[in-house]
Amino acid sequence: MFLGGFSTSFRNRLYTATLTPGADPGSRSWRFVCDARGRARALTVDPPKDAWDAEGMHTPSFVPAADGQPARVYYTGRASKKQYGPDSSYAIGALELIDGAWVRRDEPLIRGTAPRSSVLEPLVVHDRGRYVMWFQANPHEIGPGEYPDYELRVTESVDGVSWSVPRVFSTPAKGFFDNTIARTRDGWLMVLARGPDLHGTGGFPEQGLWVSTTRELSADRSSWSVPRHVLNTADAGMPASLARGVYGPGVLYDADTGRTVVYVTGVREAPSWPRFIAQRLLRGRRPVVPSPFYLSVSAGVLISS
Repeated sequence: MFLGGFSTSFRNRLYTATLTPGADPGSRSWRFVCDARGRARALTVDPPKDAWDAEGMHTPSFVPAADGQPARVYYTGRASKKQYGPDSSYAIGALELIDGAWVRRDEPLIRGTAPRSSVLEPLVVHDRGRYVMWFQANPHEIGPGEYPDYELRVTESVDGVSWSVPRVFSTPAKGFFDNTIARTRDGWLMVLARGPDLHGTGGFPEQGLWVSTTRELSADRSSWSVPRHVLNTADAGMPASLARGVYGPGVLYDADTGRTVVYVTGVREAPSWPRFIAQRLLRGRRPVVPSPFYLSVSAGVLISS
């Protein structure tokens, strides 16, 4: 599993986790790949200080080697000190697996253009001799008090490096933040998510997960079924880890059993930090650094109907 995370220096880095052999992929058996000190080991070294992604790398999308092209991890890179607001800036680049090491391409593959100057959340698949990428385009990453303005776009490529002119896959009115795709017995499954309320602003659109299907992989929206809402995080009984919504979906489909495991990044309601830190200290645990939001990865089984 490839995933992004904040380091203790507040830098976004890419990490990997592995599953205990024979374990249920929907269980808590995943473990970070760690260094000699027992800390999660970054997938690659940090970019140069003046690079387009110098301030962080996140939202990885892995694509195996195909058609003479190396395995790649596509990701979102941040150039700005600001993580959100009008001064934030994001683009999409890639790491390539060369001689057993992940090597960063010096330049981004896709940049935004005004008025949607930031591009994020790449999802890339290879099928029938071409690459297809879905990604989010927005004016800037929203901050406290702002509401979603996300446009989901799609583009195609022969080599996974040079991409066609993107076209709109889902308009801001739909509010989808990102998506994931898996091949199934009957075709292709897409899981979509809306942008969660990271900053506790309130009044956000309905949250959760939606699914759409198609027989043949297509970049045309008309080829996919109308998205069906399968998880509403406002429903009773939802875990606290999903209180502010979910995004960053991932799908693992088992062709032998037909079982579909869906992974999501959930946004937990931020605690009262003084009380939370005091409780940790009383239990003999180290305090944590206060944060405006707390993210975690959850998994569940998608039941078809």
